[in-house]
Amino acid sequence: MLEPFFVRTVVKKEKVLKKIDPMQVARLTAEKNYTTIYLIDGGAYTVRTSLVNALINFPPGMFIRINRAEVVSVFYIDNIAKDHLIMNGETVSIARPYYKYVVAGINIIE
Repeated sequence: MLEPFFVRTVVKKEKVLKKIDPMQVARLTAEKNYTTIYLIDGGAYTVRTSLVNALINFPPGMFIRINRAEVVSVFYIDNIAKDHLIMNGETVSIARPYYKYVVAGINIIE
């Protein structure tokens, strides 16, 4: 079982720590020193940490890097094509150099 983690957020003008279930995280995106955590229910939280530091809180193999600044959860990928993947009905682009990492990071039965 995965342990939950907490993010700092504001609820009704009060700073609180919000508990997040790691299995609810669909993807992470980075921009400079900030990482946005996107949940499967559509919620999102931005935290002040790098993508590499955020990934330390998750088990190895749970996320696949699809470009320099974005990783996606293997649990929510529906389809993978050469240049994109489908997650919960949404098309997400895969940078050309990262396709080999996407394929290497999933279990394929042929």
